[in-house]
Amino acid sequence: MAYTLTVTLFLAINYYGKQYEFFKQHISELGSIADSTFLSRLIMIVGLGICSALMLIVAIIYFVKNEELKGAVIKGILALILALGAAGLAIPLDHPNLSTLHLIGAACFVGGFAAYNAFAQISSSYRKIIKKEVETSPVDNFWDVFLSIIVILVLIGYFIIFALDKLGIGISLYIGPISQKITVFIEVLALYFIDNEDI
Repeated sequence: MAYTLTVTLFLAINYYGKQYEFFKQHISELGSIADSTFLSRLIMIVGLGICSALMLIVAIIYFVKNEELKGAVIKGILALILALGAAGLAIPLDHPNLSTLHLIGAACFVGGFAAYNAFAQISSSYRKIIKKEVETSPVDNFWDVFLSIIVILVLIGYFIIFALDKLGIGISLYIGPISQKITVFIEVLALYFIDNEDI
């Protein structure tokens, strides 16, 4: 899903049709009806549709194999939120009738991604440090705890800035677009540091 998301965003930027203001525009604008090209919008719809389908499959696997996988029910719920979020995000931001679903999708997708990462990181820390299921060094333990804290802070920060941005309050108008991209970047990066056992 992370690969699909990354490729989708880069392709949509490439076919946006005009200069995409990376630090000033939200990711959602890559699929807007008014500003993006048909190709950019199609890339966003198809790419996010694939992300949604992938996370729906993951959610089903968690629910079906919930006795074999650790924390499967919670991870399944978070994967389902991610799937619904990606589906909502695929709807153009400025759709005349469905723009609210897009905003809900954006919050669910980015927030669900961060929550999934946070839960997996915390599971890793718990398994290694508290339950001592794996022999690890103090550096590994510190790294797990550090990533857990970072992902949780990113999750909280994202929701605060998202809310302020949508309300049009103060500095969030300037940091909203870049904070969204930083959040997605950190989530994708953090995913690669999670052990397979914790996924």
